[in-house]
Amino acid sequence: MVSMALRARALATPTLRAGAKRSLHTSRVVCGEQAPSSAAQSAQYPQEGFNSSLWRFGLIALIGGAAAYRLTATKKDGSEEPAPLTKYIESLTTPTEETVKNNQAHLDWTLKKAESQLLMQDAQKPKAHRLKDLTIFEQYPRRNLPVGGEVDMSDLKLNPERV
Repeated sequence: MVSMALRARALATPTLRAGAKRSLHTSRVVCGEQAPSSAAQSAQYPQEGFNSSLWRFGLIALIGGAAAYRLTATKKDGSEEPAPLTKYIESLTTPTEETVKNNQAHLDWTLKKAESQLLMQDAQKPKAHRLKDLTIFEQYPRRNLPVGGEVDMSDLKLNPERV
């Protein structure tokens, strides 16, 4: 029976006798290498060289910048003709004369609106002459009035809104 136990143990651990090491992970035996401690250690990164996309985009940006510099060059030799990029931008924008005309029309409209607003702001209802006693017209003595000094008030009607 003892010999059966020794045989079973010998069959169970052949790799330990062959010099294999156990890692911190007891579930598996690692043969001659350490167990990875993070995903970054086991990750495989692409090889970098001059054919990567960074260099390609950098070269495209450099060529585009040089082309833009050439297209936006200033006038040469005192010529009146603007650069091609300037011509293209001018063709897309509104002409200067039209912009000045629109601005002047807007300024005139704004001034007219401001004047009318000031006029309406200062406008007030006329002050009504209010009498405390409306029967004063009839109480005035009729004697000692000079000829033509009496005013005919027989058709006088008082405005109920202003009284």
